[in-house]
Amino acid sequence: MTGTLTGSNLARMRQGCYRVLAAGFDRPAPDLTERIRSGILALEDLGLGMFSFAPQLRKWDESLESAQPEAVSNEYVRLFGSGMDGALCSLIESQHLGVNLVGDPARYAGRIEDLMRRSGFEAQLDDRPPDHLGVELELASALCDAEANARAGGDAAESWLRWQQELIDVMAMWIPGLASTVGERDKVGVFRTLSQAASAFLIHEHDIVRMLIDSVPGGPE
Repeated sequence: MTGTLTGSNLARMRQGCYRVLAAGFDRPAPDLTERIRSGILALEDLGLGMFSFAPQLRKWDESLESAQPEAVSNEYVRLFGSGMDGALCSLIESQHLGVNLVGDPARYAGRIEDLMRRSGFEAQLDDRPPDHLGVELELASALCDAEANARAGGDAAESWLRWQQELIDVMAMWIPGLASTVGERDKVGVFRTLSQAASAFLIHEHDIVRMLIDSVPGGPE
């Protein structure tokens, strides 16, 4: 459901959703939690209630409010930190869709790096691989930002939408499975509601981006 939000306003709403979800998959910290909750409040002001994924984002916000910060930090490490057998719930795309023995991690990382080069996006410098969920969400947010700027200038933003589709179509293949796994293993609740919110949003995005591309004058290629 998109309500009355269209054009650059819709792109800004989607940009904000990607941004707060990306922050959610970053290492927990008190100031980060405050920024996330402020971001969700800002999305409410922008019209979050118009969208079908709003209840999942609100549940995540409620779980953040009630959880103990130390418990959240410990659970993040337990779920997503690498142990002897890898993370319980990997946030890396190639670990869900690829096979390590045939070089898929490099192939999946290369796909995202190529998309970054074409779109002009630079990820924050850290130790995450390019196909880490947090990096992909940041990239999607940047693409929505560029779409919003293009639309505000009177452009149909087709190139930005197609780059978004290229990213989102693959994310929608593995985020629901991640949400299911996290939901079964999270002992605190914050990451269960976060992953469910991310899944609901990505499923919505998968459909909305296709609709937006179809609405470009001249239709899809």
